[in-house]
Order: sequence, then C-alpha cells, then structure tokens
Amino acid sequence: MTVLVVTDSPEGPTQKIARLVADALAERDIDVTVGDTSDLERTEEYEGIVFGGEVDAGEYSPDTIEILTSRASGLSQQLVWLFAVGDESSQDTPDLISELAALDYRSFDPSTGEDEVRSWASYIADEIDGHS
Repeated sequence: MTVLVVTDSPEGPTQKIARLVADALAERDIDVTVGDTSDLERTEEYEGIVFGGEVDAGEYSPDTIEILTSRASGLSQQLVWLFAVGDESSQDTPDLISELAALDYRSFDPSTGEDEVRSWASYIADEIDGHS
C-alpha cells in the first residue's frame, strides 16, 4: 500500500503531526510519501491519502477547502483520512468528510502529544491492512 501524507502548511504543528503519522505508518511497512497540496494532483499514484490542515476559528482556510473540494472526485476513489490542527474542529468537516468519503477525521490541538498521534496512525495502518 502506498500512502501520501499531505498538509496545507510546510511547517509548524500540522507538519509535525503529518511527519509523526508518516513515520508511524512507515514503521508498519507502509510505503509513505510526505508531500504538499500540489501532490494531490497525483492521487491516482496512491491507494491512501492522509490530509492535514490548520484550522482557525474552527474552519479550514478557504484555499484548503477549495483544494480538497476541487479534487473530491479523485480523492473519493482513494482511502482518505483527514486531520485538523488548531483551536477547534472545523465546522465544514461533516460536509467535507462526506464529499471525500473520508474514513476518519481527527482534530488535534497544536500541543498534542506524540502518543496520541501515533495511536491514530496505528488506527490508519489497521484500516490499510484491512483493505490490502
């Protein structure tokens, strides 16, 4: 299984969580690529996509929502997991989860510990194993 882990931010807590997820998946012998939103143009190269975005006032940025919804038809053909990092979960999340057919969504505080992130990554790896 090949998985693309993508964030809407090249640094900061979202990128830190993405790298923890990628490392945990790689430890389970899953082929992982960490990329940015431009890599979503190549979703057909991956069986799974993990997308993380920053939220402010409970919402993903308009640019992030546009990127995801404009690629919804391709993303909905893959296994998709979403996460948000910020002050609270995104109010747009239920619609986005449905549109992308995401298997799970997690909201993380910027100070979330490594164990919590790795636990979620383990859940993702178990889901991948179930689809392999």
